[in-house]
Amino acid sequence: MVHEDAVGLEEVRKSLIFKGKPGDLGLARVSLIIKTVSPDRILFRSSIMKKTILALSLAALSVPALAQGKKPEPEYTITGNVGVFSDYRFRGISQTRLAPALQGGFDLAHKSGFYLGNWNSNVSSTQFMDGAGLEMDLYGGYKTEVFGLGLDLGAIYYYYPEAQIRATTNATRLGKYDNQEVYVGLSYGPISFKTSYAISNYFGLKGTTDAALGAENKAASTSSKGTMYYDLTFSKEIANKTTVVAHYGMTTVKNYGTLDYADYKVGVNIDLDGWILGLAWVGTSDMNPTYKRDFYTHTGDYGVSKQLYKSAGVISISKTF
Repeated sequence: MVHEDAVGLEEVRKSLIFKGKPGDLGLARVSLIIKTVSPDRILFRSSIMKKTILALSLAALSVPALAQGKKPEPEYTITGNVGVFSDYRFRGISQTRLAPALQGGFDLAHKSGFYLGNWNSNVSSTQFMDGAGLEMDLYGGYKTEVFGLGLDLGAIYYYYPEAQIRATTNATRLGKYDNQEVYVGLSYGPISFKTSYAISNYFGLKGTTDAALGAENKAASTSSKGTMYYDLTFSKEIANKTTVVAHYGMTTVKNYGTLDYADYKVGVNIDLDGWILGLAWVGTSDMNPTYKRDFYTHTGDYGVSKQLYKSAGVISISKTF
């Protein structure tokens, strides 16, 4: 292009000189510059500018559009759960006389960390006499994170509708099985540790009910308030949709040291498109050889006795929604 412009300018200059108008050479240069910029180039540059302006405009509009597309965190979330278990084990002890259980509940959580929940399971009506054969747990608390540690503070009420502890001699009603606890839980990665403290008599155990429950006899004023439970759990995904679980727990019964014992669980949970298949081995240890045959053994109808503490496998299928 430089060569072509130079040749064109020379032609104009010669033409002006030939016509005897050397003073018009400057005008010729302007005319040449305008002439040498082709209309196609002008349109091309104009097109680029228009496209650039359009792209910048769309980019400016896309920022608020993306911001509007991100949903704000909901104030509340509600989740539910349901499951079928071959046995309901609570701290290693069967609550269904080694029979299956249907369980389910729901949780209401606020984004601040506060939560409320309810969980239910059928239980043995011969263990929990005169009742509806039902356990209803009502709980609430607060979850947060402190220095990288998960913190869970709460309280729980174990309720057995209409169930009553009865005397072994005359079937007199002595009290309820209901239990109340407060708890503190800590978690870090796959490990969690939780401590529960009974603020009521531990599932109805006291001086006026201990004989009926198979515990050692104490004075009528004896209380089991202050019973502690320690729960150490490890849970980690070891393969796609496969999680291994290991648990160790310790129960220390206030004023009834002969009832202290440990429980354990090892198992695996497999995710089957949202349904969790659980396979676990559950058992107990360190039980007093005398009272494990009483407090943790139950004789039901027709004099059939069941060891509620014995080790066994538990199969389950559950879902959270």
